[in-house]
Amino acid sequence: MNERTADGHTPHPASPRSPGTHSAARPARPRPGRPRTPRPRGRRRTNAPIPDSRQRILSAATAEFALRGFEAATVDRIAARARLNKAMIYYHFHGKRALYSTVIREILTLMGDRLVAIASPGASPIDRLDRFVTTFVVEGERLSHVAPILLREIAEGGRRLDEETYTGMVRVTRIISAIVEEGQHAGQFAPVDPLLLHLTTVWPIVVYLATSPIRSAIARVGGFDRSRLDPDRFIRHLQTINRRALMPAAAGGSTGETP
Repeated sequence: MNERTADGHTPHPASPRSPGTHSAARPARPRPGRPRTPRPRGRRRTNAPIPDSRQRILSAATAEFALRGFEAATVDRIAARARLNKAMIYYHFHGKRALYSTVIREILTLMGDRLVAIASPGASPIDRLDRFVTTFVVEGERLSHVAPILLREIAEGGRRLDEETYTGMVRVTRIISAIVEEGQHAGQFAPVDPLLLHLTTVWPIVVYLATSPIRSAIARVGGFDRSRLDPDRFIRHLQTINRRALMPAAAGGSTGETP
């Protein structure tokens, strides 16, 4: 017969337990599934380059350097324009200076490739020289950031240009020099200095391309017809100047230069 407590209730019988296990906790059963491998502490994931990130950075940097110049352009601005983390810039270029040098070299390489294509033999030297002028102006307009960057470097004495960059410039110089020398050997050109002809051909084009807002203002303030300063007229004007400079003395009188 069950004993009752002082309040009249019958206590529940205790469950039988093995000796010595009255207060021991049951061990947790392992859950099924793949075991988790602990990640080593202090180890960082390596950021892999995003596809086309290098070209996005170059495009953004070209625009920023043309707009603000080297000093005012910042890695933060370039990264924001490229829609990338600025760490990606350091991954590809190691810093703003290296990025700037790469931008200029890419410009010169691209322009040089275009000019080499039109300078190949197959036409008369004067026709190839005309095409040189046309190509430089047309490509310079298409690559609208080229001229402002180069003009800034001219104004600042080229103090950030390295030997590799000058090699790209010399490549363009050799293109026009080869055309002039071929015409001279054929007796079609006067004995002008090819290097000087290069300077009086290329740098006026750079100034023309970099000063579009100024040209527009001059036409507006002076009441000039804006079309007088358009690219087609400028190209024809420069081609005419070159033809007259290269005209042999027998055909057009003395050129004012000694052989």
